[in-house]
Amino acid sequence: MMYSVRVFRALLISLLLAGGRPGLAQFVATAKAFPRTTHQVERPQTQQLREVLNQFKIRYQVDILFEDRLVSDQLVNPGVIDLSASLEKNLTKLLKPQGLRFSKVKTGVYVVLEENKSRKQTSMADINTLPTAVAASNEQPQSVQLGQFQPKELTLTTVDQTINGRVTDGTTSNGLPGVSVVVKGTSRGTTTDGEGNYRVNVPDQNTGSNLTLVFSFIGYATQEVVVGNRSSVNVALVSDDKTLNEVVVVGYGTQNRRELTGSVASLQTQTIKDQPVTNVVEGLTGRMPGVLVQQNTGAPGNAPSIKVRGLGSISAGNGPLVVVDGQPLNSGGLTNAGGLNQLNPNDIEKIDVLKDASATAIYGSRGSNGVVMVTTKRGKSGQSRINFDYYTGTQQVSKKMDMLNAQQFAEYSKEAFNTAYLERVPGAKITDPNSARPALLRYRYPRGEFPGANFDDPTSLTSYDYQDMIFRKAPISNYQLSASGGTEKVQYFISGNYLKQDGIIKKSGIDRYTVRSNIDAQLSSKLKVGLSFSPSFMAENRVNSDGHWASNGVINAALSLPPFMPIYQANGITYNSQAFYAAPYDWPGITNPVANITEVDNRVTQLRLLGNAYAELSIWKTLRYRGTIGGDLNYLRQNQYQTSAIPLNQLLPPNVSTGSAYTNQNINWVTNHTLSYTLDLGTTHHLDALVGLESQRNDYEESRVNANNFPNDIVRSVNAGTIIGGTSYRDQWSLASYFARVTYSYKDRYLFNASVRRDGSSRFGQTSRFGTFPSASVGWRVIEEPFMKAVPLISELKLRASYGLSGNNAFRNNDGSTNNYPAIGVLSKDNYVLGSALANGLATSSIANPQLSWEKSRQTDVGLDLGFFQNRILLTVDYYKRITTDLLLEVQVPTLTGFSTAVRNIGQVENKGMEFALSTRNINGSGAGAFTWTTDLNISFNRNKVLALGPTGDPIRSGTGVGETNITVIGQPLGSFFGYRQLGIFRDQTDLDSYPHFADSRPGDVKFEDVNGDKKIDANDRTTIGNNQPDFIYGITNSLSFKGFDLNIVAQGVQGGQILNLSRRFYENLEGNANELTTVLGRWRSPQEPGDGVTPRANTRSTGNNNQVSSRWVESATYFRIRNITLGYNVPRPFLQKIKVQSLRVYAGVQNALTVSKYLAYNPEVSGYEGPLTGGVDYGSYPLARTYTIGLNLGF
Repeated sequence: MMYSVRVFRALLISLLLAGGRPGLAQFVATAKAFPRTTHQVERPQTQQLREVLNQFKIRYQVDILFEDRLVSDQLVNPGVIDLSASLEKNLTKLLKPQGLRFSKVKTGVYVVLEENKSRKQTSMADINTLPTAVAASNEQPQSVQLGQFQPKELTLTTVDQTINGRVTDGTTSNGLPGVSVVVKGTSRGTTTDGEGNYRVNVPDQNTGSNLTLVFSFIGYATQEVVVGNRSSVNVALVSDDKTLNEVVVVGYGTQNRRELTGSVASLQTQTIKDQPVTNVVEGLTGRMPGVLVQQNTGAPGNAPSIKVRGLGSISAGNGPLVVVDGQPLNSGGLTNAGGLNQLNPNDIEKIDVLKDASATAIYGSRGSNGVVMVTTKRGKSGQSRINFDYYTGTQQVSKKMDMLNAQQFAEYSKEAFNTAYLERVPGAKITDPNSARPALLRYRYPRGEFPGANFDDPTSLTSYDYQDMIFRKAPISNYQLSASGGTEKVQYFISGNYLKQDGIIKKSGIDRYTVRSNIDAQLSSKLKVGLSFSPSFMAENRVNSDGHWASNGVINAALSLPPFMPIYQANGITYNSQAFYAAPYDWPGITNPVANITEVDNRVTQLRLLGNAYAELSIWKTLRYRGTIGGDLNYLRQNQYQTSAIPLNQLLPPNVSTGSAYTNQNINWVTNHTLSYTLDLGTTHHLDALVGLESQRNDYEESRVNANNFPNDIVRSVNAGTIIGGTSYRDQWSLASYFARVTYSYKDRYLFNASVRRDGSSRFGQTSRFGTFPSASVGWRVIEEPFMKAVPLISELKLRASYGLSGNNAFRNNDGSTNNYPAIGVLSKDNYVLGSALANGLATSSIANPQLSWEKSRQTDVGLDLGFFQNRILLTVDYYKRITTDLLLEVQVPTLTGFSTAVRNIGQVENKGMEFALSTRNINGSGAGAFTWTTDLNISFNRNKVLALGPTGDPIRSGTGVGETNITVIGQPLGSFFGYRQLGIFRDQTDLDSYPHFADSRPGDVKFEDVNGDKKIDANDRTTIGNNQPDFIYGITNSLSFKGFDLNIVAQGVQGGQILNLSRRFYENLEGNANELTTVLGRWRSPQEPGDGVTPRANTRSTGNNNQVSSRWVESATYFRIRNITLGYNVPRPFLQKIKVQSLRVYAGVQNALTVSKYLAYNPEVSGYEGPLTGGVDYGSYPLARTYTIGLNLGF
């Protein structure tokens, strides 16, 4: 075919007549796509550039960003593409002939740019810059003959003004390449170069006060800037994390959120890197719909619990599976974070939480409780970067409990002893001297002639605040140094981190050291390999902060010790708890809270080696193999020592010191192999298929040695004492799996996803060892329908639906310990009589059940994704219903079997609810440093209900150290609180006589409800008195920026649910022996002084009925918390250039800034017993700290 000047003249004339019609524009672009020749050639087969780039996105799992004007209707020769080669090579071959190039913005993100304008280029933008009257012509193009063309005959509009400037990232101040800069109302524009610089020519008629430049870039909010009389305009774009092009990590791959049909919540950890969180789970609080993160304790080194869409199991655990860079971890806990507390938050790039069955079924028997996908940072080709991040601060207890002072305690305690004396001694009078009373009923405290505790003169008593003595202002510091970079062949990310956190309870704290090395290498055009290795070491000093009076809990001791008792002797040594407190006072529950800290050593060290390696082979252009092997080794050592200064147990007097040495080791190996296939049929059909197999093995062992009677407190290793016992344990389990997934889309409009996994577990019997877990989901992107073009208000509309089956293969004994052999009979040590002597032997300790199998969760999810105003408002709504069947329960069996219980698949639990997530760009300022404001809001509702329990449906009753406190009943939530229901206080004798009561009740005692109506109060009147599961949870994040400053405020809360505050059984028992909360000031004193109607009378010899587990101890768990406030400042670039650094940000923040709650104790998130049957019980947990920090982020 011969090209000539006549051809292009004809094309220009046709263009003028057609007014920029798409069909003719494509014809022009087609002609432009071929080089000039002087002879006839055969036209090669072609493909649209846009289509090829979209195929590259799928083939190489990356984002490729481009302006429509650069690729619109461009035709290329696909014959130059070699899909076995690297993406960079193919992009170079494809783009260079078109006068285009590419730049790698970050890992997985490329942008298409124009070549540097060292020579004159003619673009569609140039051609479109024509008089309006001509461009608007509706005449049809005429037929033309192709001829010779001389470019010099093309005349362009005169340029009268040049505007230049630089576009930067509003957070990092780094230049942004590939940003579209367009003169509003025209087709004229350009893109920024690799450093973010731009230059655009503006016609004279467009200059003046009305001239507006539009800056747009995928992943950032579009800005419009009025130029005015300026010739230079600099702009800082604000990141827009709500783009639908976000890549979501799913099982064994990634998906574009636009094409996602499942329910997945995502968080870029960049948004939490400045918070003083010691593990990344803390930063998730309130950020994701359907994900409840509970910080049950503020002890350093402890990770919060995670629950995804409620509680689905009674004994198989409710924590999600955690997967780090494709490697499943062994969680080891009921709802813990799967070892995430040992990962450095600064090493994590992103976290995705898979919630519905279509997303989790690919993990089969471990996906029932959701899957947490953790992606760590990796290097990218280009200039090396070094980043140093540092923060330091101070922590303090965020709340103290209001306790009686010495004078108030003396009055209250004297009243309690007087009450008991008058009731128990016939003829007693309140005026009787203390010396005339029985020893146990004397109000002088202690019983005897101990000076300084005369309650007849309360003003002589000295008040001590023991909370101030156990709490402190504790420092925290975090140091992070990382380096990343690489070439097109090798990329690397290396980091080191040191965290030092002292706890707000004295002596507690951690030191954590982590290192990470992630390396990727393209060995050839077909083979890519990678290695990730992350060792960590943590040294922890623990204190026994939790627990009631019988376990030496520090907090309980500090709150219950009468407030006039001294802590230190004259020589500065703490008083012996038993000799000075308990024995003279005849009350074993009194201990020295400071001695509980200083006289106990509990040091734990943990070493973890986490790593994996992969190899990826491109077999064909559309077929790829990937093999991975990973290992996770955890080694823990714990050494404990307790002097004789405090009791071994509060129920027994101490006489010796004790010590123990404990170690455990867990090794988890995972290997998987996958084949992935991609098929594209034009722009209409797209298919992804994946098949794979995986094997996992876990080996665990532990040992413990106990000793006592140490000769002194200097040498504290167990060999210095008398060995009194030891134990060891070992188990292993393995998992073999096969899985497949297929994803199909038609015209990017109709979406389909199906997956299946078959798991075989050594935990179950041979007849039920394998289970199959399928799922399917569909999506309809309504926004792609032609009729939606008539609704410009809506910028995104997608409907989703899914159904699938996932499982739970873990099992725990009633005491919470892991049981990896529930299907087989387990042998334990036992003794046999042989003749007249005992002989060691083994005996079966559990009954076998070869039919035992998985817990199974069937889940339905229906979702909506809706966007308005170019996605300035994005709304996501999900409804789900999950029914878990074949619950693993221990049930009663006939005694003739030789056992009392056996594990069976019996029971059902339902969780259903709705989730809402709303993201808005409230204010999008124009120009560099303009004011911006974005908001992210989520709210989640979940209803939990037991549908079936065992063959008889009998309730399951559970205890937490003071008898039965929880009950699981059909039709109610798991683990509801169980006890008496308080109606009030018996005001007087008439009130007492008119209602059923305990036999020894008196006016001023608690009035309990006669639930069963049998005219008496006994254990049969106990009933459900509340539950810990909230009505809904919510979170809201506001991010603001202005002129280099940024402010982030994260708030979250819980509405509904209750806490069973059993600590108050000691701090409000009104028995006169221990200190009390100030709420006892509202106690009943007489019929004329009935008090608050809730708090009973003081009585030191109470039978305990007033302190039964009852609704009196049930409190609201509702709270609102401002979780974090951070104010930062990005230092301007001119100053950075002077000091030769790339970026510098300084900031200050406060964590746990404010909590609004009616809960009397420290933390409304508390759950001292984390099992699903005993959740929400408080026995005095370690409080949360309020943390003030300052820090900096420095980049080179």
